[in-house]
Amino acid sequence: MFKRILGIFLALALTVSVSACGNDKSSRQSQEENAARYIETEIGGSSGLKWPVSSRVNSENQLVFFDRGVGEAGRFVTLSPDGVPGTEFSCSLAGNVRAFALDAQDNIYVLSSEQQQNNIVQNLTVLGSGGEVKQNFELDVLSRPGDGAMAAAGYSDIAVDSAGNIYLTDPTKNIQVLGKDGQKLRTLGSLQYESLDIDADGNIIAGNFGMGKKTIEKLDAATGKSIWAVDLPSQNSGMYMIGSDKIRYSKADKSIYHMSSQNITRYDSTGKLIETAIDFKDYTILAAGYNIIDLCMDAAGNIFVTSSSAPSGGGKITPADGGSPDKAGDGAPSGKTVTGGAKDGKVIVTGGEIKYEIYRYSKDSGSSSIKEKKTITVSVPQSNRALEMAAGKYQKEHPGYRIDVQTYPGQDNSGSDYETYVKNLNTQILSGNGPDIISAAGLPYENYVSKNILANISDIMDNDKDFDINNYYTNIMDALKSDNKLYVLPTEFSFNILMANQEVLDQESIKIDSTKWTWEDFKSIAGKVTQNSGDGGSRAALPAVGPMELLNLFTGGSYSNYIDSQKKNAAFTSKEFTELLTTVKSFTDSSLADSSIKTDMVSVLDAAGRGALVFYPYTITDYNMYALMKSAYKEKLSLYELPSEGASNGKTFTSSSLYAINNNSKYKAESWELLKTLISEEVQAQSTQSGMTQSKGNGNAGGFSINRAAQLKKAQQAIDASAGGKTRMMMKGPNGNISLSPAAMSQSDIDYIDGFISKLNKFANADENINSIIVDETKAFFSGEKSAEETTRLIQDRVNTYLGE
Repeated sequence: MFKRILGIFLALALTVSVSACGNDKSSRQSQEENAARYIETEIGGSSGLKWPVSSRVNSENQLVFFDRGVGEAGRFVTLSPDGVPGTEFSCSLAGNVRAFALDAQDNIYVLSSEQQQNNIVQNLTVLGSGGEVKQNFELDVLSRPGDGAMAAAGYSDIAVDSAGNIYLTDPTKNIQVLGKDGQKLRTLGSLQYESLDIDADGNIIAGNFGMGKKTIEKLDAATGKSIWAVDLPSQNSGMYMIGSDKIRYSKADKSIYHMSSQNITRYDSTGKLIETAIDFKDYTILAAGYNIIDLCMDAAGNIFVTSSSAPSGGGKITPADGGSPDKAGDGAPSGKTVTGGAKDGKVIVTGGEIKYEIYRYSKDSGSSSIKEKKTITVSVPQSNRALEMAAGKYQKEHPGYRIDVQTYPGQDNSGSDYETYVKNLNTQILSGNGPDIISAAGLPYENYVSKNILANISDIMDNDKDFDINNYYTNIMDALKSDNKLYVLPTEFSFNILMANQEVLDQESIKIDSTKWTWEDFKSIAGKVTQNSGDGGSRAALPAVGPMELLNLFTGGSYSNYIDSQKKNAAFTSKEFTELLTTVKSFTDSSLADSSIKTDMVSVLDAAGRGALVFYPYTITDYNMYALMKSAYKEKLSLYELPSEGASNGKTFTSSSLYAINNNSKYKAESWELLKTLISEEVQAQSTQSGMTQSKGNGNAGGFSINRAAQLKKAQQAIDASAGGKTRMMMKGPNGNISLSPAAMSQSDIDYIDGFISKLNKFANADENINSIIVDETKAFFSGEKSAEETTRLIQDRVNTYLGE
């Protein structure tokens, strides 16, 4: 139940969380070797482009861009490898240009899609190098989906061979092969290909980038026979952005290049991985927080990468006639509303300026070397987009430094290997070394403070005239202090609450004072609202909650209330903890929780919408689930603080993103500047903040920003994205699909949630080792094999042993 539910982006660009790949040693070696191999140059500043979305290289070694334009017709523009604009011509094609390709004569084959009443018409237009229309073919017509249904993806990429045959990818179809006349010749391969290119031998190189296993495959263009297929490794970051993947073949070195939102990898003609050519976090391209959207290579071996504005809300691309929006491909900034006239080819953007960057990566001749730079190391179980953006910004502003983000991937590249991370961290620290910046999430950081391992961040802040503590949630920072000094810096935080159907509580005349109530009070109220049968149907207080999940709710995921970190003593044999275990068991033994209501988000929303669920305990990290539950409860949603054990222990919060500075670091000042960048408004305000997990887990975490201004921006984004309540979402669950419109968010909703944030004053630090002990020892108690007294004694002995180590 308390797994973090990823924020539901109401934008068209979708991000998902992924884990690190490869072993840690090879990952670090790759970063150091490859960072020295390419020189990064931003060339888009003088290009004159308005909204570049796709690029290729012509026979004259010029970059050819399709510029979607803003408030004007789209156009094709050539740029030199240095970004100097050359020729251009307007392109008044109807609808949105999805992709294009060039043939040997530099004819341009353009894929576009256009709204026509209830259909989406896909077209292929062949233009001469000067822009004259040579041919036009109508491709498949997609039916506009009904309310709440998912739109078909449509064609996503195109390639043309030396004979003029045309190859199209559609993630829902096989590769479609057309002749010169636009007639279908055959289909190739399997489903879910999203990008393709043609190698020097005329073979098809295609990328399958579905939600599951991702592969690159070489196919015989004539027969469709698979020559080889290789699985792509998982990405080495906490964030992966759908839509970034591209497959391109380089004639310069006869290699295959795959670009993701994190890096560019190079394969030989047999499918063997040669190297990670470019790891973006070693450069500055991620500094702006834009989406990586396009890739091409020229004959000299230069690599060109385009990035475009990150989403800033729930906007969409809409045709001028008011029809249904087409898929926002090609890096469409889904935080803006874009209207495209079906006849004039123009697009109008409201809600902000389109921003982009075009980077050239050229081989380093040896004049610039990574060895000349000072290296700041950041050690984390797994990386995240915010950290990578901060590293890029720092490297851009301080060219004499590079940031080495060291990660610890889990088995089979799943999540992070937290145990190995802690073991290696402690080994390095004991040797007097260690990284400059440490991920402290999940660590008993008070032990590190007592051994003088962590730098005093309070003193650093006090001595920094450019830092204003009032720009941040000081109540969160104060709660993290040890002996009134801050040693760990949070970038985000979250807290547990009870979501409740207030209409049911009012009907039962139940008044809750959440500043005073106990778990016994909650149990009594749960009994009153539970309805097993009758005219009103079944109604449960809670969904299917297991005892450990309920115990986690009761404790906020932390057992710090039962541990004296100074004296290194535990109090698990206390009356309070014994009664807590007894209450949990009695609650789960009763019929107050409905086993038929699963704890996944879709099942909970479905039950809430049917009036079958009264309470939902939730770790709130943003505004998205609030808007969905508000809609499911028909605008009758209330939030309540967690009951205490009968005494006020403070309002607790958690954080999966804490950083500390190694007191032995020779770059303490520089490390602070990097952390200051990480908690800056610019980095924190990015909508890609989800997936910032550092502690043990699968990366599905996020939280409210520690930066007040950044959180205000996120709040406004939530209001803008939900305006009118017209967004309809189709969600797939284990027992079927549901369609739901998130409720419109107002400033009063934001203020309501902010009221809980302002009261947070106690950090619930979750020690993974203590959690494991409690999980292990309570199994026999919850199954009825051991008494509460025996169980608490075993927990006490094991925890005291651990604390004394």
